[in-house]
Amino acid sequence: MTPIEGTVAEQIITPAHENASNLRLNRGHGLVRCMTFIDGSWLYHNQDMLVKAYAAPYKIDFSKINVVALKIIRNHLAITLGSEAPMLDLLRTYYFASVPSNVHPDDEIKLEDQEKFYALLSESLGFELHLHQIDFRGHHMAMQDRLEKESDPNFMPKERTIDMALGVNMLYLAAIDAYDIAIAVLGDADYQPALERVRQLGKRILIFTIEGSAAYDYLYPRPNVRFSDFPVVRFSDYLRELKLTPKPDRDRTVFLYICAKCGKEFESSYKAPARQNMYCNEHRIWHRESYYADASNDGNNGFNDAEKSATTQQAKENVNAPSSPAGQTGVINIAANVAETNAVQEGK
Repeated sequence: MTPIEGTVAEQIITPAHENASNLRLNRGHGLVRCMTFIDGSWLYHNQDMLVKAYAAPYKIDFSKINVVALKIIRNHLAITLGSEAPMLDLLRTYYFASVPSNVHPDDEIKLEDQEKFYALLSESLGFELHLHQIDFRGHHMAMQDRLEKESDPNFMPKERTIDMALGVNMLYLAAIDAYDIAIAVLGDADYQPALERVRQLGKRILIFTIEGSAAYDYLYPRPNVRFSDFPVVRFSDYLRELKLTPKPDRDRTVFLYICAKCGKEFESSYKAPARQNMYCNEHRIWHRESYYADASNDGNNGFNDAEKSATTQQAKENVNAPSSPAGQTGVINIAANVAETNAVQEGK
């Protein structure tokens, strides 16, 4: 066989559809080739589920999706092969989404923000974008705005090409032997035929999805109906690892504690003194109310100056440091309780 010319780096940046044989070069180096396929529209429309699961404002750091997925693949292969896991080579990440066009003038700023986001994925993260236009015919982009501001609230934009585009590209690249493992970030059942054919071509699939917006067979595969070769990965299990950290918070020290009431882990930027009991958002209020009730029965406000300062400081710090998914109470309620306690004590 005639040797293939060019370096590995040159082969990686060569488009897969130009020369399938070039992409086989990685196999000679003992690398397992991976490609990621993200249904961006599905992920965007299900952001609320991640916010609910995290119990606080939440945004995905798209640069971390592949980090988490590759780590899971590597660990699984090491276990199943009973030896050191092979090296993984992430060739490309494909992002499929829609681009609104002909929108209401009020939404021009939203459209610009969306275009900046796509530019970030392409220029900073190296994603290959497959964007499909949707004609809004002069309507608002958000359904709520169409319901409140327009005389035609029944208008629904048609978005029908994303599923087909992703499925066709995944199947085509598998057919020309461009990758060994597909990381599929999706949830719609429409992908099942494509996933089935990709596996029949001898490729492996990892499904990365959101519980509550995923096909039942993805989450609970049956012996004769499987669409993934790895345990399904749920976003809800990796919320902390996948969370986008705002720039001002990236250099801030965050401490990890265990709630003295429920035993769950939570984060806080407050550094607690030794032997001080710490409580998550949910049970911090329970602790304060219980302490205050006991103190009222004794005719005392229940807080000496040191306890008041420590408890108040912890609550203030947590306003800017959301707890882990275990915390279910909002920081607004915490701040309100702190203010109420201070007012009661100042009045006495």
